[in-house]
Amino acid sequence: MKKLILLITIIFCASCKKEKLQEKDEVKTPPKRIEHHPKKIGDYMSDDKDFPWIAKQSDTASYLTRIIFQKEFLVYQFHGQCYYWFFTNHYRTGADKIELLWTYKNDCLLDTKFLNTSYGLHHPKNGDSFCEYNLINDSVIKVKYKFPEWVMKVNETERDSIFPSYLYLEKHDSI
Repeated sequence: MKKLILLITIIFCASCKKEKLQEKDEVKTPPKRIEHHPKKIGDYMSDDKDFPWIAKQSDTASYLTRIIFQKEFLVYQFHGQCYYWFFTNHYRTGADKIELLWTYKNDCLLDTKFLNTSYGLHHPKNGDSFCEYNLINDSVIKVKYKFPEWVMKVNETERDSIFPSYLYLEKHDSI
């Protein structure tokens, strides 16, 4: 009987000592910090994953402007059957921005003669720097156009926001 009590006491003491060691290990391990770095516009440039940016347009809009940044191109979608691919430059200087160059190829069923009409204004020609995209926050881009009068005339003529001033990250469940 004494041996049984001694054995139970030894097992009890050993288990208490093991619990104290586990508690000490838990205390010594510092919690991992999750660092949240602000995003840069380059984080949204990918050939593998699409990050669509959209303009806020009315329900009666003729166009549904949508932009996707790839590594070397910007895919400009005027609607589901009209795509333009523009070359881009991505600058990682103090101002993280993407520059759109007015050189493109297209796949479009829509008549987009407005892109080649001058309207008597200074307008973009092949190779011109057309605009710059700057990330305001994780879900908003501000667009600065190099031909603002022409852009306003195109938007006015087409009665739509073909070239919007702001773009918003399209929300999906997977993003």
